[in-house]
Amino acid sequence: MKVGKIEEEINQLKTHLAVLEKSLKEIQQNCDHHFKGNQYHEKCIKCNKVNVLYY
Repeated sequence: MKVGKIEEEINQLKTHLAVLEKSLKEIQQNCDHHFKGNQYHEKCIKCNKVNVLYY
């Protein structure tokens, strides 16, 4: 593979990843969360959003 083709593929994947991250964020913002966890963290069983409860 040539360097230019590799760089082009990396940029396409970065763009696709950004779209997926935006979609995930929207889903998690609009979710009616049902959290399960322990004293350190909780995770929504619907959208997998994690809240850290102890630092």
